Amino acid sequence: REERDRVRGDGRRDLQGFRVGTLGLTAQFESPSSLGYLTYGAEYYHDSIDSFSTRNMIQGPVADNASYDLLGLYVQDEIDVTDSVDLVLGARLNYARADASRVSDPVFGTRVSTADEWWALVGSARLVYHVVPDHVNIFGGVSQGFRAPNLSDLTRFDSARTDEIETPAFGLNPEEYISYEVGIKTEYDNWAMQAAYFFTDINDMIIRVPTGRVVDDEFDITKINAGDGFVQGIELSTSFRFHPQWTVFGDFAWVDGEVDTFPTSLPFKVREPISRLMPVTGHVGLKWDHPSGKVWIEGLVTIADRADDLSTRDRADTSRIPPGGTPSYTVFSLRSGWQISDNVNLTVALENLADKDYRVHGSGLNEPGRSLNIGVAVKF
Repeated sequence: REERDRVRGDGRRDLQGFRVGTLGLTAQFESPSSLGYLTYGAEYYHDSIDSFSTRNMIQGPVADNASYDLLGLYVQDEIDVTDSVDLVLGARLNYARADASRVSDPVFGTRVSTADEWWALVGSARLVYHVVPDHVNIFGGVSQGFRAPNLSDLTRFDSARTDEIETPAFGLNPEEYISYEVGIKTEYDNWAMQAAYFFTDINDMIIRVPTGRVVDDEFDITKINAGDGFVQGIELSTSFRFHPQWTVFGDFAWVDGEVDTFPTSLPFKVREPISRLMPVTGHVGLKWDHPSGKVWIEGLVTIADRADDLSTRDRADTSRIPPGGTPSYTVFSLRSGWQISDNVNLTVALENLADKDYRVHGSGLNEPGRSLNIGVAVKF
């Protein structure tokens, strides 16, 4: 359940919210066979949604009296091609259905209903070459992706970015992706390293586009399938245990991508950076483990570069992204853990030790200042 009580600068006030109930069922099985080691199963989820808004008597931020169903059937086969080569093949059949009986028509403001369903069969293939068994592996793969329009894509009637309101969009098609990945993993007693490069081809991504209308003093936008593009990235991580109780570790991530978009209300498509693209980000840490293995303490430094590779609408979204981009930041934290018993774990973290005022790019909220977090996990 979520509610929002909003008071505008001119004193206008509105209350909106929604309630979602979800039923999920999963089943998975594993079987050795002459064709390889099979993993197969099914997943099913059913969402029931009610929503409300004091400024829209038909629906809230999404459709009222609505439901959404997701069904997946999958199978994966792990094949030992040779002593040094493993092949993993997978396939998944996806089904999605959306039903909404109370939707506000974006043009006439009348009550309408919508229902749609989507099917897709996707596959994947991955290859692992054991260069040095148990120590060095080279891997690569190609995978298809599928995302059906969700209820927010189809029926959202709510504020979006700065001075924008998103209205329902009917007749959307699924997004489709093909991802390629290559990399290497190494692991020895005191040293480990991983490096990977990925490239994802994007087809028919659902993107926001201005309609030219104005609703409640905000620019009306809707969604269409028009986002062709790509995203690529590099991920690196390593750790080195230079003493039985001491380990230094770190990671690094770089992401780049562009997608077609409509930056204005004119019918001209432009290729721009993907919205809210993650800046170069890395971590460096030092960890101490007690000889018993039940107590650990680590210091962590999080470093993020300035996020200034912005799309046109990112630059206009000044309530979430500062003018010119989200500033870089460096954050220091101290964490520890204690395994009190086989069933109880205690964790304590001192976050943002320098009380840095910073924001994760695109989040719209500054992160907490200096803070203490305590967690207890109990297993039965």
